[in-house]
This record gives sequence, structure tokens and C-alpha cells, in this order.
Amino acid sequence: MKVLFPVLIPFVYLTLFLGHETYPDVFPALAHTGTNLSTDRTGYDNNGPVPGYDDRVYPDDVMATAHPAPPDTDNDGIPDDVDLDDDNDGITDEEEYCTTTHTAFLASQNTHGNRTVVINHTGTGYLRLDFDSMNSSFQLDINGTTIHPSIMESDNNAWLWVIFFGRKYIRFESDNAFINSPWTQNTNGLPRLRIIVDESGNVALYGSRTTSSTSLEPMRVQSNTPFNTINWIPGSNNVFTITNYPGSGQEGFSGELFASTLCDSDGDGVINSLDLDSDNDGIYDIVESGVLDVSGIDDADNDGRIDGDSWDFGNNGLHIGLENNDTEVADLTYTIADSDSDGIYNPFDTDSDNDACNDVREAGYPDDNGDGILGTLPTITDSDGLVTGTGLLGGYTTPNDNDSNGVYDFLEVSPLPTITLHPTSTIICPGCSTTFSVAATNTTSYQWQVFDGTNWVDLTDTGIYSGTSTDILSVTGVAPDDNGNLYRAILANTAYACSTPASNTATLTIRAKTVITNRKVTYRVDKN
Repeated sequence: MKVLFPVLIPFVYLTLFLGHETYPDVFPALAHTGTNLSTDRTGYDNNGPVPGYDDRVYPDDVMATAHPAPPDTDNDGIPDDVDLDDDNDGITDEEEYCTTTHTAFLASQNTHGNRTVVINHTGTGYLRLDFDSMNSSFQLDINGTTIHPSIMESDNNAWLWVIFFGRKYIRFESDNAFINSPWTQNTNGLPRLRIIVDESGNVALYGSRTTSSTSLEPMRVQSNTPFNTINWIPGSNNVFTITNYPGSGQEGFSGELFASTLCDSDGDGVINSLDLDSDNDGIYDIVESGVLDVSGIDDADNDGRIDGDSWDFGNNGLHIGLENNDTEVADLTYTIADSDSDGIYNPFDTDSDNDACNDVREAGYPDDNGDGILGTLPTITDSDGLVTGTGLLGGYTTPNDNDSNGVYDFLEVSPLPTITLHPTSTIICPGCSTTFSVAATNTTSYQWQVFDGTNWVDLTDTGIYSGTSTDILSVTGVAPDDNGNLYRAILANTAYACSTPASNTATLTIRAKTVITNRKVTYRVDKN
């Protein structure tokens, strides 16, 4: 018997059995209007799979209980608990978690008795356990609670252990088949068996059907017996005990465990997997990740989520333009950007290019206190993790590309201007002219200034001044009142927003004439 869920979920088999049996079962399922309950007779005649037996089924006491609809944060029609991208920013939830434990394990091979591997992790909110090989029975215990009431068995020849010792087979949901040779690794790098325990403590099982499979498929435990729910304890140590039990053939397993916390990179109370601006720099994650560079992916309404209708997000909640296959396990077509290769994705990095200038400044947004966060303190965010506030100017608009080379400035390493020659002081006579010059590298603009006794004031090409925005300032026809003027140059690189170094100060001295003529009388004046 199977249940067909329209559009979202494929056939889910309840059980296969022979003879006249009753089958009481309670199973959780997400059902929409139009859900059908039917029997599967494909491949069999009216006598059933075994001659002499009928394959008719008489459902009795079928009860449907209504529950509140689970959350669907991005409104794409896929509930968060089965959505691979809860906020539709193009970054899978798993990539938005903090994987603080990534441990490979290898249990001894071909030995008798139980083999166990124990791994610890603090603050777990998500777990992925990948078996590269499995032979053939196993259990995962988390803080004293097993993920399933029974030991799980992947070898279809282990029927004695199933019948007499209560083990349960694991099989593919689609056709009730077993994993082929689970003790042999997949040649395409996939695990043979994957266990996921999500942030809600729900357990899911996936497998690669053969050693050459290119995708993982959902699996279930025999008779659809449900998994236990795991209760994560925030901030506490979690103990994961992986056990391999003796069975009908060779023994042993190998694999990797990924234990993650539910990251909140910017500390705004919204975890990254639901946060559209995970570092609060005023740049959407969808922009920083590089997902908008993928053909067919857009955010025309500038809301930080990928545009599209519900069918554009397939069965797993990830936009079909970002994946090779619409499967329960992400198969991405692109790589999330990490511009400076520091191991931190751009959406979680306040200085994506590691040029000592925060992204918020390079994007052209305000950051008065220089903390890399949009705006001033206190930082206020909404339920989507976006920085808000009265009078907040800038943020969540197209970032700057001041050199117009097609690369946002926050993604482009631009060096700080460096002064190699400072202007020098000079002495001239009244009515004479002079110049002040500065030499620098990595500089695209200059601004000469004069000190008015209180502030430095920008000069313009008027009066006695010219070249005020070049590397050489010309001063022409000075008057005695200009004596003692202080000048300096401010240098900038248009692609580097964080610093505009100033040159040393140069002084203009007006030397008085040493000969003064008045009414036919000439006086010689000591220059001192």
C-alpha cells in the first residue's frame, strides 16, 4: 500500500507482506487536498506476487488528524522541515550552519563483537552522518537516545537477525529495495548511507542505491516504524555513539560525522539559515554569495530572496536553477563565494576580500563607528535579519563599483594609497609663484587643503591656486598675507573606501624685500 501526495512528495510505501494479515500502523505524513490512498499492483497479476494469494487490500479505520501547518519561512510551498533552503537566498541551510566538528571514523574490519565510535560536540543543532561503507547493522545513539528503537540492518541476507533478534531492514522508499553491496564505497564520492538529524531533532535516512549511483535517495525503516525524535540541548556537550553490530557477513564501517551549531553570525537573534543578511553589513546574502551570477537566478524585487513561483523551487525548496537534480539532498551547480579563501563564505564575512576595509564601507553604506555593521548603534533588525532603524540611509541597494570594472568594490582587493614623496616647505617673495608636489602609488585622486587656523579646507582652482586636484599644487602671485600658510594633500583610491591618507604639512613663507625705497630715500633692511 502506498500514499500519493500530490506534487510535493512521491509515493511512500507503508509495507509489503504476503497472505491474509492485518497491518495496524500509525505514520506521520504531510497531506494536501487530493491525497490518494491506493494499492500498488504493478508487476503482479490478480493472484498477487505469489500464486494463490490475492493482492487486494481492505483499509480499515483510516484516520486523518489535522495539525497546524508547519512553518514555511520563504513561502515557496515547501515546509521548513523539508526545505533545503528555508529563506530562498540560494545558500542551503546546511551551508549556513557552523560545522564545528568534522570527524572521519573507521571501525575495525572483520572482527567479532560490537564496534563503537564515540564523538563529542558542544551546542549541536544539526547532524549529518555519512557512512562511506557499512557492513551491515548499525545504530546511532545521541546522549543516551537511539535514533530508532531497533538496530537497523542494511544486508538483505540478515533475515535471521531480523526475525529472531528484532532488527529492522532499511529500504528505499520508492520501491522497497535494499542498498546494493553497502560494504563497498560509491565510485562517485557519495556516501552509501546518510543520516540527518535536523534542527528540530527529526531523523531522515538516505542511501546511494549502487556503487555507481550519482544521487542519494530517501530510505525508510522496515514497516515504516518511526524514528525517535532527538532533543538538542543548546550549549551543552553532545555524545554521539556509532555502533556496528555483528551480522551475517563481513563487519566494519567507515565514514564522516558533521556536527553543527545553528549559527547566528551577526548575533541578531535570527539564525543564518533564516537570515537574509547574516553579517548585518547591509548587503543581502544573495548578493554576497554569488548566486545571482547563476543564469536564470534573479532578485528583481530586491527583497533578498530568489524570484520565482512555487514550481521553480521543486520538491526540496531549492531553486531548480541551482541544482543538477531535484532531490532530497542538495546537488548544487555553483560554489558559494569565499573571495579571500579564508574558509568563511562572503555572506558571513564582514571583509570579504580581506583588504582591511569592511564590506559595508566599500559598498557605499554608512558605518559611523567602523564596526562593519550597517548604520549606528544600537543595531536594530527585523524578523528577516535585516538592519532597520529610523533615518537609516543606505543598505540593501546595489553596492558600489567605483572603478566601473564590473566587480563590486567589496569583492575587489584595492590597496591603500601610499605616499612616497611628501611636499616640502618653501620660501618666496611677495608676488612670486611656487609649487608643492606629492608622489604616491595606488592613488586615483588628490585634494590639496589649506589650514585656516581651525580646520583643513579643500582648495579649488581659483585665485592664486591651480592644480588643486592633482599631484602638484601651484601657488601664483602670493601676497604678504599668505605668509605662514600650511598646505597638505589628501590622497584616495576610488576602489578603497576606508582610508584617505594625508601628506605631511608644508609651510609657505613670504620673505620681505631687503631694500625699501620711500620718497627718493632708500633703506636697507636686515632680513632678520
